[in-house]
Amino acid sequence: MIAVDTHCHLFWSDFDSDRDDVVRRAVESGVSAILNLGTTVETSRDCIALAERYEQCWAAVGFHPHDVEVFAVDPEEAVSELRLLTGHPKVVAVGETGLDFYRGRETEEAQRASLQAHFVMAREAGLPIVLHNRSAGPELREMLEEYDSEVTAILHCFVGDEEFGRWAIDRGHYLGLGGIFTFPSSDLPGMVTAWDIDRLVLETDSPFLSPLPHRGRRNEPAFIVHTARAIAEALGMSVEDLSERMTANACRVLDLSLPGRDAGSSEDC
Repeated sequence: MIAVDTHCHLFWSDFDSDRDDVVRRAVESGVSAILNLGTTVETSRDCIALAERYEQCWAAVGFHPHDVEVFAVDPEEAVSELRLLTGHPKVVAVGETGLDFYRGRETEEAQRASLQAHFVMAREAGLPIVLHNRSAGPELREMLEEYDSEVTAILHCFVGDEEFGRWAIDRGHYLGLGGIFTFPSSDLPGMVTAWDIDRLVLETDSPFLSPLPHRGRRNEPAFIVHTARAIAEALGMSVEDLSERMTANACRVLDLSLPGRDAGSSEDC
């Protein structure tokens, strides 16, 4: 099985004791690339450092909505620093950014300002944007629609309804499917057949949201095989065919060039 983990946070302290082993296990399980996403300027730099340290790692730079108060201290400086980081050869996306109203809307204005700045940055850099959404589907959809003719998005950890998924795909975006797909309570297995497989990508969101049978443990990229198996079963495909298709999708949207595969080609990437 060959796979790309399109959403990971290996800079997290959960990996400090065994980061090398985590990457090794990922490679041994068939993961050929891991995209680490920043949540602040500092952790965005950490993602780049990981990309320089490990051949299999790539980076995205951005501010998570949970860290928007840090962004709001000096938005111009934050954007300026992130914009410089987008020039690194292993930075392939902007994010993780988005909207999160799960615990309330006290920071809504700042979150919207941050997200808009990230859309502009992604457009200027010619990079896709990775979007976090929690309890903010209509608002995120509204803002994405404003920019989606100029920026391609990956809707990370997609948990919207079937119609929202079709809308995003029809407008040229991608849905990230991770460990939640394997949960007994998930509606995703019943929705995935309605979506274009060529707009779906695999992710783990490590160290969070471990798939079954590892739920409750620290997640890591090697566990992506369990999500791939669950999606393949829902679609009536072999896990090998499913992984090949979704790896091609990841290469296309992130413009990845992997050993033995060409960036941007749906057949060979």
